[in-house]
Amino acid sequence: MNKKESAIRCAELLTTNQYANIATCANHQPWNTPATAIPDSEFNFYWSSWVKAVHSENIVVNPNVFLTFYDSTRKRGTNNRQCLYLRCEAAVVSDSVEAQKAHELIYPNLELDIDAFLNSGVKRFYRARPIQAWLNILAESELQPDMLKMREEVSIEDIKLAL
Repeated sequence: MNKKESAIRCAELLTTNQYANIATCANHQPWNTPATAIPDSEFNFYWSSWVKAVHSENIVVNPNVFLTFYDSTRKRGTNNRQCLYLRCEAAVVSDSVEAQKAHELIYPNLELDIDAFLNSGVKRFYRARPIQAWLNILAESELQPDMLKMREEVSIEDIKLAL
């Protein structure tokens, strides 16, 4: 598969799998949490969460996060080209305009009080900006002892174009 086809596959994974695992770390304590994470047209990912959740507190301390999107319904051993890995920089959304944008992505057609996600509210929107992306290129059943890698890097710009 060429680079364009790999980027198209990444885009397919994102349009068919809205749930991400969001890995964070603070004080040498890793944490991973599932969340609905939706990309915007600029390839920023948004989700909402409680401010006291471990991953939310970790992002305040350490903005380095890792997101994975994958097909959890696939048959075991058939993971070839079925997982997108994203190294990102995350932040709390504190701007009301960006919060409105996140709301529209995550909760389309649902009216919410945006103030509940800002200032003294107990929830927040979060944004992750991808820095690097990889797609797995081998199924578990295809691994051989002499293989050096299971993933290929995919250009962020190519994925944006494919979306």
